Amino acid sequence: MGKIEKQLRAIPRQYRERVFAAVEHLMVRDFATLDRKRLKGYENIFRIRVGNYRIIYHDDGENIILKAIKRRNEATYSDF
Repeated sequence: MGKIEKQLRAIPRQYRERVFAAVEHLMVRDFATLDRKRLKGYENIFRIRVGNYRIIYHDDGENIILKAIKRRNEATYSDF
């Protein structure tokens, strides 16, 4: 089981569906409905806010790679 899958399983059911919907929009590059921001200090790493959760991903223009799905706290962005 991968890191992202473990993080998804840890999300409460009430948020899980919203996170899945956000990931689906992300994969088809429908950014208009997403609260998306570039992380400071990084050119190609972004975050999407879904309630108290953050979807962190790398976008090089061709590929989108999910890095993490975490609940927002002081350590959320420390790995990047």
